[in-house]
Formats: sequence, C-alpha cells, structure tokens
Amino acid sequence: MMTSLSYITALIFLLIAFIHFLWGIDVYWPASDEASLARAVVGAKGITQMPNIWACLFVTAALLISTVIVLRLGRVIDVKFLPLWLFQLAGFGLALVFLARGIVGFTPFWQSITPEDPFLTLNRWFYSPLCVALGLAVSTLLIHSKFFSRPL
Repeated sequence: MMTSLSYITALIFLLIAFIHFLWGIDVYWPASDEASLARAVVGAKGITQMPNIWACLFVTAALLISTVIVLRLGRVIDVKFLPLWLFQLAGFGLALVFLARGIVGFTPFWQSITPEDPFLTLNRWFYSPLCVALGLAVSTLLIHSKFFSRPL
C-alpha cells in the first residue's frame, strides 16, 4: 500500500516538475500565451508575465527532490549515503509546506493576493485540493516510515 502511494505521489511530483521546467523554457502550455498562462498559474493582480527561468527551475529542482523524498519514505529506493532520518525530516517539512499551501489557498487572504481568473477558480477546485492531497500523502508516508516513534 505504501509503495503504491509512494509511486503515485512521486509520479505527480515528476509531472508537476516537468510542467514547471517547460514554463521555465517559455513553453506556455496549456495556455496560448504568456499573459494568459501567468493569470492561470500565478494569479497575482494585474500579472502579465511568468516568473523568470530561475524561479521555474528552482521549483522544478524542489519537486525533483520531493520525488526522491517520497520514494525513500515509501521504501522504493534506498539512498545509502544519507540516513533515513534526514529524509523523514525533509518529508516533515515537505508535508507542512504542501498542507499549509493547500489550506491557505482557501482563505480570503490568499484570494485577495491572487484575484486573477482563471487562477482563482483553478486554485479553489484544483491547486489547493491537490496541495492538501500531496501534503496528506507525504504525511501518510512519513507516519508509516515510523518518524514519530523514533527519537531524533
């Protein structure tokens, strides 16, 4: 069960990483132009440009690292030169980040700083629920890796 959850979560992280990489190299999929993509995926008031390549590549790298973390927590891979507790600690941070992003995405505060549509609608129905689901998946993998039963 945890192996399947690990694979599914890793696949989602890889897909999102690939999409961010494409955006970093100015592929505006699934939109037709940069301004409409920025309104759909960033949503800040009056936005017309996507974040620069370095921001997109940073997110890509973070998601690739997240992939390794969930594969290790699910015992799919073993990274011999790094201890499990390091992956557990990183997984704890990862779960917190995704859960926080998902929950904050439903608040009026978030809606006030990202009022552009279609982001507002996509966030409510897709981005925030996906972040919560990913945060819960990482939390589940973390719990099953016996994070809370071991002393650090």
